[in-house]
Amino acid sequence: MKKYILLSFVIALIVITGCVKDQQPTPASPPPVDYSSIKINELITKDITDPYYVDETGKGADWVELYNNGNKAIDIAGMYITDAPGDENSYEQIPDTDAGVTTIPPKGFLVLICGAKDGSGNHYPTGIKDGKIFIDMGLSSSKDHFVAIYSSDKKEIDKSDDFGGLEDDKSFGRKTDGGTPWEVLEQKTPGKSNNGTEPVQGTLVINEFMSSNNSWSIPGEDPSATFPDWIEIYNTGDTPIDMAGWYVTDDLDTPDKYQIPSDDPNSTVVPPHGFLLIICDKLDTGLHTNFKLSSGGEAVGISENGTEISDGYTYCPTGCDVPGPESDNSCGRDGDGNPNWVIFQKDGQRKPTPGASND
Repeated sequence: MKKYILLSFVIALIVITGCVKDQQPTPASPPPVDYSSIKINELITKDITDPYYVDETGKGADWVELYNNGNKAIDIAGMYITDAPGDENSYEQIPDTDAGVTTIPPKGFLVLICGAKDGSGNHYPTGIKDGKIFIDMGLSSSKDHFVAIYSSDKKEIDKSDDFGGLEDDKSFGRKTDGGTPWEVLEQKTPGKSNNGTEPVQGTLVINEFMSSNNSWSIPGEDPSATFPDWIEIYNTGDTPIDMAGWYVTDDLDTPDKYQIPSDDPNSTVVPPHGFLLIICDKLDTGLHTNFKLSSGGEAVGISENGTEISDGYTYCPTGCDVPGPESDNSCGRDGDGNPNWVIFQKDGQRKPTPGASND
């Protein structure tokens, strides 16, 4: 009899558990990306003098410059671009294979190389190569009139003015970045402001860090590896800064604790208003330091010369420069590069964002 009672109990438990499981709410789909701040800012149909990009035939490729007019970084992967608005067969989709290349920082620029050819005269396929985005679409001042960009579901986001008849080696762009009037510009400015002003020379600052990581995967790292501590570096200016040769430390009295190697510039350059992650896991190679961060409180610092701290902070529960984050939370600036620091919580509205903007 006891066996039957036990069996009945087990069956009832399975039924109840199954019902509870069936009643679990379906996770909400992530909101669609808001691309509205992405603008076509400048373009050229024939780039001759000091071209932005020389292809394998020895000629300058056409290009289209995009501008992020907003206050948050936006990944344009999945968007479409065309020189024949309305003809969906001509739409070329931005690749989603490298967010570091396809993300445009706030008030930043991204140049799409159009119509580049290989040594045999064939167009490069749409894709990412050597940190640049190539689009299988040549621009023509005699055949084309507009360039348009679309969201990932093919809704128009922005369209250029009519560039038909554009003179060779002249670019056509907005008079002010993201503004309404278009004109033939006095000088080509791919990747820079259309008003010809010199880009702001920024500096590198610590933007966010996590001192006890139990569940956060790190972009570009092996997801099966132990979740490491990390420090995020932010470039406050409009020009790239190479962090090769800089130092990282968890002790402000020892600025030269770990030096970033200088043998791989592709991995150490921090883009304008962009980010670089330093992994604190004791691997002692590349962007992996020879120390871990202390969960109870310690310090994070960077130094350009190894003798003076360029940017550094102590952290602990109370009484330090910045608050110490609990496990799986991070401490970061309240807005990229801003002076105030806050805690980003794993289960909160504002979550840690390793390698991305502090929302």
